Amino acid sequence: MGDQRSQGASSEDAPVDVIYPEPYYLSTIWAGERLSGIRGLEPPEGKPYGIAREVCAYAGAPSNQIENGPWAGHDLRWAIANHHEELMGDDPEDQLIRMAYMDPVEDLSIQVHPGEPYACEVEGDREKSESWYILEADPGAYVVAGTTTTDVGVLREAAERDAVGDYARKVPVSEGDFILIPCGAMHACGKNMLAIEVGSFGGITYRICDYGRGRKLDIDKAFDVLDTSLAPEPVRLGAYEERTESLSRPGVRHRLFASDVIDVAGSYAVHKDNHYEVITCVKHDATIVVDAREYALPYTRSIIIPASVRTYEVRGACRVLRSWHPVEGCAE
Repeated sequence: MGDQRSQGASSEDAPVDVIYPEPYYLSTIWAGERLSGIRGLEPPEGKPYGIAREVCAYAGAPSNQIENGPWAGHDLRWAIANHHEELMGDDPEDQLIRMAYMDPVEDLSIQVHPGEPYACEVEGDREKSESWYILEADPGAYVVAGTTTTDVGVLREAAERDAVGDYARKVPVSEGDFILIPCGAMHACGKNMLAIEVGSFGGITYRICDYGRGRKLDIDKAFDVLDTSLAPEPVRLGAYEERTESLSRPGVRHRLFASDVIDVAGSYAVHKDNHYEVITCVKHDATIVVDAREYALPYTRSIIIPASVRTYEVRGACRVLRSWHPVEGCAE
């Protein structure tokens, strides 16, 4: 049937099969050109895109516009507020899990994020925990995930000199790795990779090291929430290989978000509970099928399956992430 993204009823109350969120691009000082090349983008001269927000309904940032169907032209926050039952189902939240690409050609600043109590009391926000799935990575690529010392005094002294990077725990990564970064963990994406973040609702970041680039550091708050005992390790799922049968494996599990990695061999059927899911194509191209209607999902793009859709199918020879917000009473 082809790509249905431009079709749909004109009434906002018409049923919605899927939602294509329009990516929101941000230029950064560390940006590479992988994602722009994949998507045929032309960033402003001298301002390459380092971040692409794929799914974001966070109140402190622009929310993705909806590209297709009866809700086209509205943003995701509008959809949650006006069609909560259809989109969110049994999920009582007013936000979606957050998903964003990082395309660095230089190391990102080293950061720490707050947990729920601190974020709520100090910032009026929510916990920010996250995870990264690695789509592409050059030889020698790594992420910072933890510290090489638990001596807070040593780290504090280094932070005052913008030298915490000397104590960064560097974990090698390659295509197919999935790593959970809980709040409190010192972390950073390294250079020369393409990664997608799957994360929780909060948006507070405390920069603790910027490698001398001169941006503001948030040393006091970073050390309020830093947990030097955390040493995250990736789940190493390996690069995609074509299979004779589809295979679904757990990628990350957190109380605020979860993601499976599915290698699709022709087709993969999903029967889900009354909650939304996000499907992201992380190798080759996929097609999403809902009630015999087909929706194209090219490499790197994401699509939201609303709670009202209980059964759908992923077709192709591809790898996708199936991500969701765990809701009490909804089993996976």
